[in-house]
Amino acid sequence: MSERCSAPISVQQWYQLLKDTASLLEAPTKHHRELLHQAYALRDTHAVDSNTLAEMLELADAALVYAHEAQADQHW
Repeated sequence: MSERCSAPISVQQWYQLLKDTASLLEAPTKHHRELLHQAYALRDTHAVDSNTLAEMLELADAALVYAHEAQADQHW
């Protein structure tokens, strides 16, 4: 997973982070926080507009739900 740094990642890198299922399933909350942090950083640098930010936040939330459901399925 990407470490927090002074420069935000690119939009393409954000989508790659979103698709990093291994990191997501390993640490769902940490991965979700990183997705949110990077999405807001992209907005702050004007790399994305408010509509794109909203979509990114929805995707990050959906990824977190997916991870929790996958973990719940493993407990059955």
